[in-house]
Amino acid sequence: MYQETDWREFWYLDPTLAYLNHGSFGACPLPVLERQQYWRSQLDRNPVGFFVRDLEPLRDGARCQLGAFVCADETELAFVSNATTGVNAVLRSLSFKTGDELPTTNQEYNACRNALNFVAERAGARV
Repeated sequence: MYQETDWREFWYLDPTLAYLNHGSFGACPLPVLERQQYWRSQLDRNPVGFFVRDLEPLRDGARCQLGAFVCADETELAFVSNATTGVNAVLRSLSFKTGDELPTTNQEYNACRNALNFVAERAGARV
C-alpha cells in the first residue's frame, strides 16, 4: 500500500515556501547535512590522515557503490564538483570541427550553454 510522505520534514526550508530551485541554489536534505557533518568531523580529527590515507579508499568505495547502483563499471565513473564541471570536462575532451553541430534544448542551464558556446566557437562549430 502506498504511503504518502510529507517531504518538507527533511529540509530546513521555511515551511511557508514552495521552493522549486534545487539546481542553482539547492538546499540539502537533513540526512545529507547530518552525513556531511559526520565526514567533516572525521576530517577535523586528523586532517593529514584523512586526506593522505582515508579519502581515496572512501572515494573508491563510493564509486563502486554508485557503479553497482547505475549498472556501470566503476572504473569508468568520476566524481565532479558539480554538473557544470562535468559538462565542461566532457565537452573539452571531445574534438569538434568546422560545420559540426552541437544540439541542445531551450532549457539548457546557462553555464552549460556557455561551455557549449565556447567549444563550438573554438572549433568553428555551431550550437
